[in-house]
Amino acid sequence: MALVCSVLFIGMGLSGEIQRIAGISLKILNCPKCLTFWSALTILLLNRHPILPTVAASFIASYMAMWLTLAYDAATVKYNRLYEKITETPGISKREGDQEDTGSDPDSLKANPSDEMPKMPIEL
Repeated sequence: MALVCSVLFIGMGLSGEIQRIAGISLKILNCPKCLTFWSALTILLLNRHPILPTVAASFIASYMAMWLTLAYDAATVKYNRLYEKITETPGISKREGDQEDTGSDPDSLKANPSDEMPKMPIEL
């Protein structure tokens, strides 16, 4: 349980927000492996488990956290790409250098001077 909580805690940005609000910077809150290791170690020791199996289980949990973080990041990238495809507006180029054939004359796309916003005087 500590494994999943640690990975999601960091992956969703909660650790960064807590550090920003509290005005602190802890390395352990930025590393899913470290946070998983120390939280699993603490939980198991508080439940009076033997020290050697506790340390071994904490190392295994931190190793699994690395792989879970990798899977979480891959799923996030896939989700972001899918979201971009779904929300793409036809006829509007999202990326620099992308050009889409709209079938209209490029000269007709230039803004007319009357379309500009009126200039407001700036007082200093």
